[in-house]
Amino acid sequence: MSELFNGYERDFKIEYSDAQSKIEQVYGLDDESRRVELMKSIESSIDDCLDLLDSMSLEVQQIATHQRSSYNAKVRTYRNDIDRIKKDLKNLMDDKDRRQLLGGSHNGDVDSNQRQKLLNTNATIERSSQRLEDATRTARESETVGSSILNNLRSQRDQILNARDTLSEADTYVDRSLRTLKSMTRRMATNKLITYGIIVILVLLILLVLYNKIS
Repeated sequence: MSELFNGYERDFKIEYSDAQSKIEQVYGLDDESRRVELMKSIESSIDDCLDLLDSMSLEVQQIATHQRSSYNAKVRTYRNDIDRIKKDLKNLMDDKDRRQLLGGSHNGDVDSNQRQKLLNTNATIERSSQRLEDATRTARESETVGSSILNNLRSQRDQILNARDTLSEADTYVDRSLRTLKSMTRRMATNKLITYGIIVILVLLILLVLYNKIS
């Protein structure tokens, strides 16, 4: 099962390295069209990374409970790495928006008040997106914890069922032993009666023989 996880992990590292490399390229570019093209590519790589992380999380649920902690730690670390890449991408997009707004201002397309409103709106959207990401991450962590608890409960239920089956089997053996003991007790009582009967008969025969001799 861990082989599938390792395969997803390798693919993730490739996509993550590609996104990092493109982020660095964007910072050194002046060509706006090329910057936009790279940012779209980075966004696509981030989506692929998130899909791989989801697949890795699913695989962790199939691993034995006592082995999950190290895999879960890896997934959390990778999610933090992706969050940093997403923040870098947002900064780049904000910078692009500022360039467009400032450029439009010089051309007379957007006045100062409109530019400020757009910047404030963009900042609000960014804060809302960050809160949404935090809520999503918390929900994923809660889902992981919930799945772990369910697996533990399922394991405990199996243990209880096995214990119940063992007790039932033990009860069957006890019943058999009791029946055997009762049967042996009856046989012993019967043997005692037979023995007493033989003794009585022998005594009567002895008395009969003595009587015949005396008479």
